[in-house]
Amino acid sequence: MKDLIDKILKETNYQNNPYFTFLLDGSFDKEDFIETQIQFYFAVVFFNRPMSALAAKIPSPDLRMEVLRNVWEEHGEGNISLSHGSSFLEFLQQMGNISSKDVSKRALWPEVRAFNTCLSGACILDDFIIGVGAMGMIERMFCDISSIIGSGIIQRKWLTEKELIHYNVHAELDIKHSEDFFNILEESWNKNDENRYFIEQGLRLGASIFNNLYKGLYESRNKRMDRLWQGRHSKSDCV
Repeated sequence: MKDLIDKILKETNYQNNPYFTFLLDGSFDKEDFIETQIQFYFAVVFFNRPMSALAAKIPSPDLRMEVLRNVWEEHGEGNISLSHGSSFLEFLQQMGNISSKDVSKRALWPEVRAFNTCLSGACILDDFIIGVGAMGMIERMFCDISSIIGSGIIQRKWLTEKELIHYNVHAELDIKHSEDFFNILEESWNKNDENRYFIEQGLRLGASIFNNLYKGLYESRNKRMDRLWQGRHSKSDCV
């Protein structure tokens, strides 16, 4: 399975996504970058919801605990001020003096809604091994992406290494998270060809939707969408 994961990562070529290449070459405008990161915040705070639903579908208690531990970490291990959403808000504050009130004024871009909706479908409606594969691949990619974004921010002198928040943690943390998901798949992978097919489908789905999210964010970087109404972005979630 490891060879397949490496193959998909190479084929996806996400490290050459325009979002990252233009950040590193200096042509990504800071205000546009911040606006896309505000949108990414909506993906960050949503991520633990399909993960929570996925945990309930995993038949083995031992394997289920791996996902539940990740959900717990996403929530700051019980301290909401240390949750991933809170650390990302702190990052936005550092980057551009963006407050939670500023974020709440933004309308959700369709690129982010498409990512959240697709991930929910994989985790809630599909076989659990597809959802686990998608989640694992996203976590695996994000450790590299966090390093790239962190390097770009420091290289552009938008923040110092000491000031960098959120991305400095995930550059290492998500390797462990991805391994937790991939470990869940090992038993199913070794059973039969049908399971291997579904696992590959999940891995490829995760790689595709995550890479496409960043492509969409970059293509829409000039977009500015505020809203008059304040509240949830969907009647099925709390953000």
